[in-house]
Amino acid sequence: MPMNDDAQRCTATAKSTGERCQNPAVSGWDVCRMHGAGSPKNGTTGGAPPTHGRYSAKRRESLQEKIQAFREDPDPAEMWEELALLRAVLQEWLGEVDTLDEDTVGVILDLQNSIRRTLDSINKIRTRSALTAAEVQYLQSRVADLFKSYVPEDRRGEAIGELKEITDPSEPLNASQ
Repeated sequence: MPMNDDAQRCTATAKSTGERCQNPAVSGWDVCRMHGAGSPKNGTTGGAPPTHGRYSAKRRESLQEKIQAFREDPDPAEMWEELALLRAVLQEWLGEVDTLDEDTVGVILDLQNSIRRTLDSINKIRTRSALTAAEVQYLQSRVADLFKSYVPEDRRGEAIGELKEITDPSEPLNASQ
């Protein structure tokens, strides 16, 4: 749309280049619709950019602290706290529900799906770190082969005894072993 040369230009300038906005200013305003012009509606400031605090220094600092805490987490795959939080949020929310409408059912289903996905993640992590029966059988056969190859026949009984001691889950490992 061609602009009238007499039309007032937006007074906003770009921080990066320092150049002035080329858009026409909204009638009665010094800036264009993109830079905050407009009429107030429903208690808002009109077309002014929203002030929400998303990028405030305090929020950035708080997020950085949380990010650092998560980076230093000794067991980042531990998700029981997230699961407990989701369950608590669902219970709290259900306690406040007066009527079941379509939106309410949608929120309930979303929370239940989040709980299910968290449980699925926990199960995947747990099964990923556990040996399957086939893997245990393979390891047993490899240890038997290694015994035959590297442990003299007259010392195998003693070596098996030591191996049982080391691998017995009911016995705490001695630091000197």
